[in-house]
Amino acid sequence: MLVKRVIQIAGIPVLLSGVLLSSTAASAHHSFAMFDSNKSITVEGTVKNVAYANPHVWVDMVVMNDKNQAVTWGMEGGNLGGLYRMGWTKDTIRIGDKIKMEVHPIKDGTPGGQIMRVTLADGRVLGRGPGAPQQ
Repeated sequence: MLVKRVIQIAGIPVLLSGVLLSSTAASAHHSFAMFDSNKSITVEGTVKNVAYANPHVWVDMVVMNDKNQAVTWGMEGGNLGGLYRMGWTKDTIRIGDKIKMEVHPIKDGTPGGQIMRVTLADGRVLGRGPGAPQQ
């Protein structure tokens, strides 16, 4: 009986600390702090891979650098629901498509960014800002 009561009492702080720690980890995981939101750059290239998965969409894109070398950029988009409201579907971007992306670049210079807008080969614009569909 005493052991059961100790477990009941001790279990509450353990449970609360687990909730606090997991919410901090989830918050950090969904952070866009790695991107420089004060800068926007536009890159052009060919889609290498697209991963439509929660919590975010990822697009790998091959971009030619200033030395005419192919560099793979990892672009992180928003969640599926938000992208859908901007006009995206699972078939919007496919491997081999030639596209332009406006992104907030990664702060440390790693080739990649947070997707803000995409201009497709047919001229359609998806994302935020001028030329993009209204949400």
